[in-house]
Amino acid sequence: MTALIQDPGRIRDLAAAMEAGSLTSEALVERCLARIAAVDGQVRAWVHVLAEEALAAARALDAERRSGQVRGPLHGIPVGVKDVIDVTGLPTRANSPSRAELPPATADATVVAHLRAAGAVVLGKLHTTEYAYFNSLPPTRNPWDLTRTAGGSSAGSGAAVAAGTVPLALGTQTAGSVNRPAAYTGVGAFKPSTLAIGGTGVLPLAPSFDTVGTFGGTARDAVLCAAGYAADHLGLRAPAPVRPRIVLLNDPMITAKAQPGTASAVAALAARFGAAGLPVREATSPVRLEDVLVVHRGVMVAELGRTHARAPRDLVSERIGADIEAGLAIAEADYLAGLRRLAEFRRAFWSSFGAEDLLLLPAAPDVAPGPETTGDPSFVIPLTALGGPIATLRAGMDGALPVGALLTGAPGADARLAGFLLSDLGNELDL
Repeated sequence: MTALIQDPGRIRDLAAAMEAGSLTSEALVERCLARIAAVDGQVRAWVHVLAEEALAAARALDAERRSGQVRGPLHGIPVGVKDVIDVTGLPTRANSPSRAELPPATADATVVAHLRAAGAVVLGKLHTTEYAYFNSLPPTRNPWDLTRTAGGSSAGSGAAVAAGTVPLALGTQTAGSVNRPAAYTGVGAFKPSTLAIGGTGVLPLAPSFDTVGTFGGTARDAVLCAAGYAADHLGLRAPAPVRPRIVLLNDPMITAKAQPGTASAVAALAARFGAAGLPVREATSPVRLEDVLVVHRGVMVAELGRTHARAPRDLVSERIGADIEAGLAIAEADYLAGLRRLAEFRRAFWSSFGAEDLLLLPAAPDVAPGPETTGDPSFVIPLTALGGPIATLRAGMDGALPVGALLTGAPGADARLAGFLLSDLGNELDL
């Protein structure tokens, strides 16, 4: 087994070093470029690297800092962008032959523009599955073990951070495509409330769920990245410190699927929370997560069909082509019934928990599997459909591979979850 992991650095430490003058943005970009040159031939996280453009942006941001202008915690920090999100001058291929002839984007996606305005340096584009769906698979490998997947569909984003080639990355989540690859690659992630972050310049998959999320060395760093493009009403930029009640969520699907090493690591994380003084209790899900999973699938496929009805079937994977046809065959009445059912699930689920509660559960049933799949997203998908913000925390290890945990709150509880992760206690726990 070959491991190519490297800590990309914490945003607070990188920002402090720049403030002290011991690090420049240009030097940090050069460090990232050297790391890409050293390991990405094996990890294969990057589609395009904007070396000269990133260095020029870094120099300009260094000049701003010297003049006393600092835009915030992301000033001078490099970020990678999943290749379903537009970056000026680069084509958005989405790992699909159907998009091979598209010209380069003439404008940044809204989220990318906001990150640039916040002082981030766009380093390039990262691999994804085709259309951010299940197939075709990207070439990306897991830096912990190159014989294993980095997950999907934001495989490149998780792998790039885990390999130390960039401190932050953007992904998208329609099912489990931010939180699960973060777990498999041992990094942190933050998916804001479903549908809270979209915007122009992001290739749609299933618009009822598509949400731009973030990766960082820790979940704290992922929050700082999301704060760079999130709407003010989410409260991510300066959330009040929070000491939540932790609910270890039980459900028949989790019990049946979670492997012993995964369950043990998440239980140990719950014990750490308790030892830190947080109230911890167990509760059974008031809605069967597998029921949510099934309804999400129907709505997602219906929207895939409607969104990509004109996709050339000979230029997309067989799986996508078949699911587009299946989606188009779903009657409008059945599609609308699915949306209503999901709304009922959300009401029933979240009415059973208090405003102070954050729910904890495994991010995936097991550690990252082999490269023939992107792994099992069944633990994440119901939470995406239930609508709240979701963070991936580094729960521990199962042998030589990382285990991730999910921490989630009710829809709109983004500031509460962020307030915990960014608090002094969150810092001490190094989440």
